[in-house]
Amino acid sequence: MADPIKLAYFMAVKEGASYLGGLLVTDTSGIPLDFRYTEPITPTRLQSILYGKSLEPHLKEEVIQKTLLKELKAPPDLFILSATELAGGWSGDVKYPVLAVQKSQESPLSKVGDTFRAGPRELLIQLAEGAAPLRVMFAAAVEPAAQEQAVGKLLEAGYHMDLAEPLERVTAALQSLVVKES
Repeated sequence: MADPIKLAYFMAVKEGASYLGGLLVTDTSGIPLDFRYTEPITPTRLQSILYGKSLEPHLKEEVIQKTLLKELKAPPDLFILSATELAGGWSGDVKYPVLAVQKSQESPLSKVGDTFRAGPRELLIQLAEGAAPLRVMFAAAVEPAAQEQAVGKLLEAGYHMDLAEPLERVTAALQSLVVKES
């Protein structure tokens, strides 16, 4: 029997002057297997000046993301970000396919399991009968063969769960931590 698929959902947010991140690992039913988060990181005024516009990407990718990934007991099969994180020029290491998922407003494809390639790094996947397909965007470093393997894993997981919803859970969990801290 194959090892169960593990989906890692990463979110980093800025709350006030602080940054914090969370990483939720689920199985293909959306059940949490692991959740890690960082305490809020508040850069000093000097750091803000010295890093300039590179401060936010540095904190999110180099500090928060790498810290959370090191804490995982086993690597995930897929690393899922929000579409805005991926579009923001994500450039981290690719030890597993990195992608973003987003609900679309497109017309349904012919049948469940169908895919439509909208570009070299973007495709639509039909996961439910009559529903709008899921938009999937891959990081630039994800090779076509790895994209195809990832699509198979997404189809398997999408049969049991809403693939975009865990990102909402990570965001809500981080917001609850900020409220708790206040």
